[in-house]
Amino acid sequence: MQPAMNKNRFVVGVDGGGSKTVALIADESGTIHGRGESGSSNYHNIGANAAGGAIKMAVKEAQAQAGLSGKFLSTSVVALAAIDCSNDRKITQHFVEKTRIARKNFVVHDSIAAIYASTRGEPGVIVNSGTGSVAAGINRHGQYARAGGWGYLLDDEGSAYDIGRNGLNYAFKSLDGRVPNTKLVAIFKRFFGVKNLEDALERIYTDGLTVEEIAHLAPFVSKAAHNDHVSRQIVNAAGVELAKLVCAVARQLRMTNEKFTVTIVGGSFKSGRNLLQPFEASIRKECPNVIINKLKIEPANGAVLLALSVLHNGENVIRKLR
Repeated sequence: MQPAMNKNRFVVGVDGGGSKTVALIADESGTIHGRGESGSSNYHNIGANAAGGAIKMAVKEAQAQAGLSGKFLSTSVVALAAIDCSNDRKITQHFVEKTRIARKNFVVHDSIAAIYASTRGEPGVIVNSGTGSVAAGINRHGQYARAGGWGYLLDDEGSAYDIGRNGLNYAFKSLDGRVPNTKLVAIFKRFFGVKNLEDALERIYTDGLTVEEIAHLAPFVSKAAHNDHVSRQIVNAAGVELAKLVCAVARQLRMTNEKFTVTIVGGSFKSGRNLLQPFEASIRKECPNVIINKLKIEPANGAVLLALSVLHNGENVIRKLR
């Protein structure tokens, strides 16, 4: 990336989730000049101050790479996970404003940025399955809808957290015969460093596993699914749940019979065919004309596109999507 020219106005797009925060700085033409990355910015999990700090850290790193350290950026769009109610919007807008990363700062749900990264505003649905899960879409009339993403206590089916938690759940159920024997017992004994799986309960309950720590168990379940029936059931079920999110969005947007693109993003989709096959088959039962693609660019690019739209076309562009 070449150092940026100061005569241009610059925008920053931020994508913040439970695992990492990515910031991209672009000039008015959309050319990316800097990228920064930091840890989680989900304030529900780490608090507002820490979330704001993660955003500021990622933007500072991007500014340094762009040759814009200490310079004011024109506009920021910060796309964050877990913005699900008016209070979330108020809290996130407040701590983003406090970061002073740009003259004008806008906060949106991370699904909106992901859609724009995928479709650039064209009709489509994106489903994100990382630490949590959510789907969102835009139809040919520019209408926006979402499904899921209500947090780990109430929702997030098909997410890495869901797969990891179900892996633990089924491993313990196998101890008393409620589900068949599973290789997950041996896998989790090694993971926790215990002789008997029951001895892991202290680590799980007394010390307390975080949402992210439980989500980090998902790859073990996905790998075991290749030759373990119980693990395969868990991963298959995750695929079906993610398909339900897509279909729910398509129904809201009245596009189940139309041809549209479904874009997948997030670590859970690395589970492979054990997740992808039931995912695609379930979608096609209700939406037979879909095209399924992987997201080829970072969701933060969508936040950049939104920031550029605000810069060139005014704030109404983003207000319609909030």
